[in-house]
Amino acid sequence: MFTRLALGLFLVSLPLAAGADTRIETVLGTVIKQDSRTETVVRKTPTTEQVCRDVDVPVYAEAKSGESNLGAMIVGGLIGSALGNKMSDSNGGGAAGAVAGAIVGGEISKNSNKQGQIVGYQRQSVCENRSIVLTENVQQIIGYRLTVEADGRILTLDVPNSYQIGQRVEIRKQISYSVR
Repeated sequence: MFTRLALGLFLVSLPLAAGADTRIETVLGTVIKQDSRTETVVRKTPTTEQVCRDVDVPVYAEAKSGESNLGAMIVGGLIGSALGNKMSDSNGGGAAGAVAGAIVGGEISKNSNKQGQIVGYQRQSVCENRSIVLTENVQQIIGYRLTVEADGRILTLDVPNSYQIGQRVEIRKQISYSVR
């Protein structure tokens, strides 16, 4: 029995399309209030930022001028002299070898002292540029909500364009009649 009652109520509530009549009119209204309708959108902006960090850089000991180089020059001169005497039968070969050995020994000593022993560390700031994307939420206007006085009523309408308060607007009024 409950099922028949539910079916009967359903059939009674259906509108009868055959007896429907729709009228469309245009009425004038006056804008009395306007509010912006917004939505939040995510804006992504590529940019470059400078990132800096502190690092420890080694500090090397410097050789005292003349001490290390002199010893290397003497050793280089002795080796050069011995090689010059052995390889040359002429007089002065040892002296020329000694001079060349002293020059080579001095240069080797200078080059080896450029990277001496680490005696400590110094803190330095090192910076580099990095590409990033900034993300921010932004309110964007998507339309307007108008309050309009028309046809003796106060109406609220959502529209895409902005209107001035007091401006007259045409409103489409649709009335449907049907038999119940």
